[in-house]
Amino acid sequence: MKIQVESLGLPSLSKLIGRKTELEMADGTLADLIAQVVERGGGKARKILLDNRGELDMTIQVMLNDQGFVPRDELGQQKLKDGDRVKIMLLVGGG
Repeated sequence: MKIQVESLGLPSLSKLIGRKTELEMADGTLADLIAQVVERGGGKARKILLDNRGELDMTIQVMLNDQGFVPRDELGQQKLKDGDRVKIMLLVGGG
């Protein structure tokens, strides 16, 4: 299946995988997709996306099909289907 992946607010990741790219993958979940992005981008992508424990960094949010952020504890349960659109973005806060 083909999944569209967009990197927002993460210029270093965009340089590694492209701002908008399409990834081919077998059946899988959002967690599987993130693992594939890390594998494709190598050590630099790992530093951008993952914390010291190898989990998605707290500053990174994932959105599926513009339906809002997917909670971290659901990334491994959220099945993907052909044509899904995933946005990986930097959570920005401030006032």
